[in-house]
Amino acid sequence: MSKRRLLHIIFPKNVAHIYIDGKKYTQKEFDKAKQLEMRRDKFGRFTSNVSMKKILY
Repeated sequence: MSKRRLLHIIFPKNVAHIYIDGKKYTQKEFDKAKQLEMRRDKFGRFTSNVSMKKILY
């Protein structure tokens, strides 16, 4: 299962939690998971620096 879809999702306002890929995220957990996902390279491994990719809608 690919968790890269976290980069394409914006956490809705006035919502306590959201379910994505069978996992429940609060706003704080979602932001942390999204930041970690931005650190992955194209092979799925974590890199030491944050990539410059920006996915904003």
